[in-house]
Amino acid sequence: MRAVRDFASGIVHEVNNILGVIIGNAHLAKKSSANAEALEKYMGEVRDAAEEGRELMRHVAVLAGEQSSRARPLSLNDLVINVTSELDPPPELDLSSEEATVQLDVWMAREALAGVVQFMAETKAVTSLRVATRVVGSAAALTIEDDGASPTDDELRALFAPFTKLDGRPKVGLQLTSLADLASRSRGYVTAGPREPHGLRIVLTLPVSDGTPSGDRPGVPLSKKGV
Repeated sequence: MRAVRDFASGIVHEVNNILGVIIGNAHLAKKSSANAEALEKYMGEVRDAAEEGRELMRHVAVLAGEQSSRARPLSLNDLVINVTSELDPPPELDLSSEEATVQLDVWMAREALAGVVQFMAETKAVTSLRVATRVVGSAAALTIEDDGASPTDDELRALFAPFTKLDGRPKVGLQLTSLADLASRSRGYVTAGPREPHGLRIVLTLPVSDGTPSGDRPGVPLSKKGV
């Protein structure tokens, strides 16, 4: 029940913030109807806040969805390359020479991994980001680590809860929660800890799939699906 309360509290806080921006800027726009430049500015703030609200509800809908039935064999290496291909500067990739094939919903996997990588890349103190894959026995591991601030023990305990606050890092939102949800749906697990000498390390561990990986090769966009 504590997790449910924290989730509900986070949603209420985020929605109230969004509504505050919309109502405040709508009021200012009404007062500035004769000033085209000011009107455009305030209405732009309203549109941005509405888009933020839509994105929040989309992520909540994904978390509330049923167990994924669209999972299929997927190359973990290809997923990493696709997700990180547009990052600037690009992260260091350390990919397994052994094919890391896992059973995942492609769209959910891309959304979850992209959210975590973007969250770590947007941390101001981060100057390097490393993403690695390994196959160990019947498990495949995906490691994402940066050189930003090391999380405290209290922060680590709450890291995958919605809207967790971390010192020296951007607002978390639902990115880390989505990764934990992906792991749960895929019979895997996710862990987090400090990176030496400083930084954050997140490891997603999944069972290796016996199937042939999909045709989503590097440079070919993975499918996207809206809610």
